[in-house]
Amino acid sequence: MAALDATGRVLEVRPLPLRHFLLRIRVDGMEPAVPGQFVMVAGADQAEPYLRRAFSVYGQEPAGEGALVISLLGKVIGRGTEALAACTAGEDVPVLGPLGRGFHTMGQAGAARGRSALVAGGIGSAGLGLLAEALAGAERPFDFYYGGRTAGDLVEADEFRRLSESTGGRLVMTTEDGSAGIHGLVTEALLETLEAGRPEAEIAYGAVYTCGPHGLMAAVARIAADHGIAGEAAMETPMGCGYGACLGCAVELKKGGYALCCRHGPVFDLEEVVW
Repeated sequence: MAALDATGRVLEVRPLPLRHFLLRIRVDGMEPAVPGQFVMVAGADQAEPYLRRAFSVYGQEPAGEGALVISLLGKVIGRGTEALAACTAGEDVPVLGPLGRGFHTMGQAGAARGRSALVAGGIGSAGLGLLAEALAGAERPFDFYYGGRTAGDLVEADEFRRLSESTGGRLVMTTEDGSAGIHGLVTEALLETLEAGRPEAEIAYGAVYTCGPHGLMAAVARIAADHGIAGEAAMETPMGCGYGACLGCAVELKKGGYALCCRHGPVFDLEEVVW
């Protein structure tokens, strides 16, 4: 799948709690992304910062005449994301993508057994949006574990509840301050499920998929290994270019050496990464 460097038209910028935002962009000629792939985008008429920012493709829909509308879920943490959040409908923005390797084990036999567990930390939920849609569309059951510091970090809880419950799964929310869902860490909720089982049915995850802070994904990798579950992580390593020229997004591998997150990822098997 070839990436397209194009000009997209902003259709909507929707403010969400705690400086989160949802950005919808129409791009002519762009191929649909595989779940887990990303795009590089910048604000309208943005001179600084110079580099574009990497965003997981959170949602997508055909718009006719070869156009694609992509949805990006973001949070303002610096000048680049602030410029994107400040965009208005009708403005043009540069878009490069889709880029990278997405989730690649969905169709394999191990992943097809039982249900899947999707584990997201805060804005890491953006990396699992297309995957949740794909699983729901294929009627593949999954549970969605959604963790944050506060309730305001769980900005898309209603959408993930809808998608998971449509497959017979469930949404498990956790917050560190106890303001929503279970009081504690999302990885603790995953571990409790695996060790105790669900009250209404024995749990047997065929795969686990995760995106979020590095520590969260490392914990998910340990839990999955301890329980003999294969899985993948959508890494959030900062990227400068998005296609391997700057060599700035190296990920250390257990077999030795490094891989570039933008070219060989951002999705990696849990067991191949040095956490």
